[in-house]
Amino acid sequence: MWDSEQCHVGSELEENDGTISPSGAAGSIVFTPELAIQALEHYYNDFPQFWGKYGLKDAYNLESDKPWYAKEYIGVDKGISMVMIENYLTGLIWEYFMKNKYVLQGLNELNIKKRQEIFS
Repeated sequence: MWDSEQCHVGSELEENDGTISPSGAAGSIVFTPELAIQALEHYYNDFPQFWGKYGLKDAYNLESDKPWYAKEYIGVDKGISMVMIENYLTGLIWEYFMKNKYVLQGLNELNIKKRQEIFS
C-alpha cells in the first residue's frame, strides 16, 4: 500500500519532506481545472512571499517549524505551467502537436486512439 509520507528513489525508500512545487497544480489545469485554479489562487492570495517577479517560485515547504520558500524560478517548471495553461485556455499547443506527422506516426504504432474512436 502507498504511504504518502514515503517515496521510492531508485531502490531506496525515502521520506517525503513535504516540499511542494506549484508547477504540479499548473500542469494539471487541463485535467482538474477547478482544483488547479483553486490551488494557484491559494498560493497567490495566501503566500505573498511565494510570488515574485516571474510568477510563482519553484517550491515551498510548510512542514518544518520555519516555512521555506524557494528563491529560484525553474525554467522547466515555468514552461510546463505556461504550456498547460495555454492548453486549458485555447487548446492551441495540443492542436498543433497533434498535427505533427511524427507524433501521429508514434501514436499509430502504439495503437493509441482518439477518444471518439474508442467510444464509437
